[in-house]
Amino acid sequence: MKNIAMGVVVRDGKVLIQKRFRRGQGMVFEFPGGSIDPGESGNQAAVRELWEETGLQGLKRLGSHQAKNDFGGEIHYVVLRAGNDTEPQMIDEVRQQTFFWLEPSAIPLGDFYRADIEFIENHLSQYT
Repeated sequence: MKNIAMGVVVRDGKVLIQKRFRRGQGMVFEFPGGSIDPGESGNQAAVRELWEETGLQGLKRLGSHQAKNDFGGEIHYVVLRAGNDTEPQMIDEVRQQTFFWLEPSAIPLGDFYRADIEFIENHLSQYT
């Protein structure tokens, strides 16, 4: 069982999606995020992971959603609002990140896990 958290960043009707290298899968599209550390809440993990992967911090929290993930644990989606001048940065060159601000209907769902797709289809529109 693996509990994970995603930082879902919205700005002007668009959402931040990263394309990055994932070991064993190659280049994939996904939200910034990762594992929840012991003693850490889903909200704390999402904010930490977002900062570790994009350098973004100090964003306004708009809401959160929870679901079961594909690894038998929980997944926490923490939705944050970015300002117009907010831009993510590649922090770890091994990840080979490229960032995109996409309208929800333009998100390439093929790489996303089932829980992510359900979040995108059922909840994301209330924030964009």
